[in-house]
Amino acid sequence: MLAIQRLKEIEKILNEKGSVIISTLSKQFNVSEETIRRDLDKLEKTKVLKRVRGGAYLQSETDKQVPLEIREKIYLEEKHEIANKAIEFIQDGDTLMIDSSTTAVCVAQNINKYEKKVTVITNSIRVVEVFQDSKWVKIVCVGGSFRKRTKSFIGSQAVNQLETLYANKAFVSCTAVNRKFGVTDDSEREAEIRRKMIANSEETFLIVDRTKFDNLESHLICGLEKINHIITDQKLSNEWEEYLKKLKIDIVYI
Repeated sequence: MLAIQRLKEIEKILNEKGSVIISTLSKQFNVSEETIRRDLDKLEKTKVLKRVRGGAYLQSETDKQVPLEIREKIYLEEKHEIANKAIEFIQDGDTLMIDSSTTAVCVAQNINKYEKKVTVITNSIRVVEVFQDSKWVKIVCVGGSFRKRTKSFIGSQAVNQLETLYANKAFVSCTAVNRKFGVTDDSEREAEIRRKMIANSEETFLIVDRTKFDNLESHLICGLEKINHIITDQKLSNEWEEYLKKLKIDIVYI
């Protein structure tokens, strides 16, 4: 297939599915991943798509979030390692708040793997799917407006349901962590959900990879003083460690 034909096919797939994965396109067109990266770079220059690590997607006027299908492929090994640490803090009998992040889905998979006898409160369809055949896990899924890009329920109805739900521990992620402004997100509605999960839990674990630090997004989830533990994949700077120590936040490295 000529390069110009491949570009047209990739654009067609994008219009049908909304996003593409580099590894998948590489196999489909029987070319190297580097060739697909060059193709996507060309399409991005024409403003057809938005490039991200691992793939590309069509931007939405109403939702700037990278689609879940792509985020599930990014730093996957690190997310599983964070989840391996998180499971050490989960005991039988716990009630857990788990958000709709891809790292939280990895935590859910570990809960299932180790047959933890817990109650899970979530707004994530992906998390519910993990436990759909579980004999050990009781699921409480809040409803509301369905957000396609994250396969999650958001909005006032979901927040109102969380008002009367409480947990021992919350496992939440975010888009950015900043020493001055705290924990922030690129989605106002997702930030509302995470804020309520944190507020209604006795203990909060922020599960974030190294790319989230020293960044800032528009919507506040909470100040860092609301976080009890941070589980991350790479040693933080001395400035970060000193700052978190002053706030008495436990740093857990994988």
